[in-house]
Amino acid sequence: MTVPVNISERYGLPLASQLERLPAEGATEAGATHKGAAPNGVSFADQVKDFVGQVDALQKQADQKTDAFANGDSNDIHGTMIAVEQAEISLRLVANVRNRVIEMYREVMRMGS
Repeated sequence: MTVPVNISERYGLPLASQLERLPAEGATEAGATHKGAAPNGVSFADQVKDFVGQVDALQKQADQKTDAFANGDSNDIHGTMIAVEQAEISLRLVANVRNRVIEMYREVMRMGS
């Protein structure tokens, strides 16, 4: 099952909106190509690291809220469930992006043979 990007945006995850803004590989604003560099100077690898960091932060926040609720420190079940769902959706989004990248890599490798 794939998770549409707009679901993540609906819940306010910055991860999905950043994925939509990713430039095509090597594309610049003027239409010329520059291998491996985005127009803003941030590489794809750096953006992926940032996305994974955001997902990790959401997971940690969900864990903290879950622990606080389980220990009786908080009675905000709605906030806890929202944090857990945000973490789950963002993790599925990253997994789907990873699967798509692997699928594209395999397709490129098939073209060469």
